[in-house]
Amino acid sequence: RRVRPPSGHQQDHRGGVVSVRVTIETASKAEAELIAERLPVKARAEAWRGFGVIRLGARSRQETKDFIEAVSQSFAELKLQWARVRYDDEERVFRSNGNGTGHRTR
Repeated sequence: RRVRPPSGHQQDHRGGVVSVRVTIETASKAEAELIAERLPVKARAEAWRGFGVIRLGARSRQETKDFIEAVSQSFAELKLQWARVRYDDEERVFRSNGNGTGHRTR
């Protein structure tokens, strides 16, 4: 008998729970550090090719949503240049549009 993971979790072919890779990218490591401080989990910002990057593993869809919400709030409150959250085959992009802030989902 197979045991299903809690709602929002993914399951690998052996029946174990797999976390969703979440990558947060920003214009600089300094901006990534500001977001990392505001995430609901301990996170480390790194520099990669001049950009700021935070790599996380979300244990559920809700945790992924919590990460996206934390980035959204940080982006707006800190008036960052831009930020992108990639997860599964999706991404959310936050960028200044001259009239405040904006975001889009792809």
